[in-house]
Amino acid sequence: MDPRLYKSAKSGDVCFLRKLLSDNPSLLYKLTPRENTTLHIAVQFGHENVAAEIYSRSRSLLKQQNLDGDTPLHVAARFGHFSIVNYLVRDIISSVSEVDMGLETLRIRNRGNSTVLHEASRNGHYKVVEFLIKVDPNLASVENDEGESPLYLAARGGMLETVNQIIRTNPSSAHGGSDGQTALHAAVVERHIGVIEALLAFKQELGKEADRQGRTPLYYAASLGDHRTVQRLLELDTSTAYVLDKDGRSPIHVAARNGHTGVIREIIQHCPDSGELIDPYGQNALHIAISSGQANVVTYILETPELEGLINQSDIDGNTPLHLAAIARKTWILWYLMWDGRVNQRSKNKYGQTAFDNDRSMKKSSITSPMISARADHEEAISAMQTYKKMGQTLLTVTTLITTVTFTAAFTMPGGYNNDAGSSDRGLALLQSSKYLKHFIIFDAVAMTCSISAACLLFWGAVKSKGCYLYYFTSAAALTYIALLSTAGAFTTGIKAVLPHQQYVDIMILGVDVAFHISTFLFLFHLVKMFSIPEACRLLFSHHCIKSKRAKIQKWRRSTYF
Repeated sequence: MDPRLYKSAKSGDVCFLRKLLSDNPSLLYKLTPRENTTLHIAVQFGHENVAAEIYSRSRSLLKQQNLDGDTPLHVAARFGHFSIVNYLVRDIISSVSEVDMGLETLRIRNRGNSTVLHEASRNGHYKVVEFLIKVDPNLASVENDEGESPLYLAARGGMLETVNQIIRTNPSSAHGGSDGQTALHAAVVERHIGVIEALLAFKQELGKEADRQGRTPLYYAASLGDHRTVQRLLELDTSTAYVLDKDGRSPIHVAARNGHTGVIREIIQHCPDSGELIDPYGQNALHIAISSGQANVVTYILETPELEGLINQSDIDGNTPLHLAAIARKTWILWYLMWDGRVNQRSKNKYGQTAFDNDRSMKKSSITSPMISARADHEEAISAMQTYKKMGQTLLTVTTLITTVTFTAAFTMPGGYNNDAGSSDRGLALLQSSKYLKHFIIFDAVAMTCSISAACLLFWGAVKSKGCYLYYFTSAAALTYIALLSTAGAFTTGIKAVLPHQQYVDIMILGVDVAFHISTFLFLFHLVKMFSIPEACRLLFSHHCIKSKRAKIQKWRRSTYF
């Protein structure tokens, strides 16, 4: 293509274009390497006046396709140039004696078998879609080589207005998509809630259709953890909860694999017996959750009465959920199962093995006997708590000393008091106007408040709390650290108040500050070192685990007896 012609078509310089074509009309039929005509170039950049000029000189260019099979109309629809699409389509319809003959140009497909409506829908050009469907509603019934319909493309892109326009104009429009999916599949996968509602109102049966993998829209919603869509689909039709894909997995299986307890809860609420579904390996939702390490799903299943039958169910190898937890070494899940009195720990698989025969080290560990483990943990917790209480007594002594010192300092102001009998300021601090004295009072107040609070926490923790002393101790330690720093601040500002503007005082204060910070840091460091944060965290966690598990077992036993 002549570079001058290309530039004029791209820039929209219609005057220069006319001059070139007047001098050499054959330039109009030159092509780019991709076999684009000047009309392709003009419509791509949205120059309606240039496109009209070129089209008026050669109407045949409108049907000419480039290497991708695109006509100028495909290009105009792809880039959303409504005015150009409107001009060209109306002209071809009005210029032929029969409307169908004019629509033939509109129905030309590119190499991907896509029409102009596909291009407009894929790129979200609502006005172009609306216009094309009104001109030729049958365009909505065409699927390209990928099996994609305009409705599918619009749904995948979340273009609600376009979806509604296609549905209203052509109720029989195609709804297929790639890989055998439907427009509803696409909307669910992309989580376009408005489009989902529109499609379900248009054709409720879409909820039952499966793709080539045998997966329904409910399956994809469950896989993504989209609780709201799962609820909506189940309200319309519960049968899809029992549909298995080509791998033999149901929606509840994929929800268990991905850890979506809210989805499982919704499925069980609508289909209480769907928990009985198993995959080709004989595994239920609990098996799958354990294999995937989804502890939250395991605890939910153990707490759900409708799913109690899954607890000791065996797969095709005879492995129960407990077997799988031991084989996969899912320690926390194994702990949950061992603490549940309904779990049969003596169950054997088809090889005659119990859950712990697969791993002797685990069999020897304390987890094989939860009651012994609980007793050992309880004794260890008591021993650790006694240690912390001894440390608390030492800390209480420190806080008491800080309280005493700061209380005394509050009534022994730096610089003294005004003792002049005839003065109106008698009894007031002599340095009351000094900013350093104000800082002294603030630091002293903070130190005293923190030390008193720490002492009270230690006292309350020792008297009231049996299992949470650790919380009181850590809080008191933090307050004591603040009190020590504030005491140092009160000391240095008190000196500055009585000896301001003295260089040697500044140097001395700097040394005192450094010494205080180092000493308090060492205090905190040794406290943390003795405190053993990992041990404390484990202590707190085991305390809560033992307490909650015992409560659950007692509840289960009561329900069994009565």
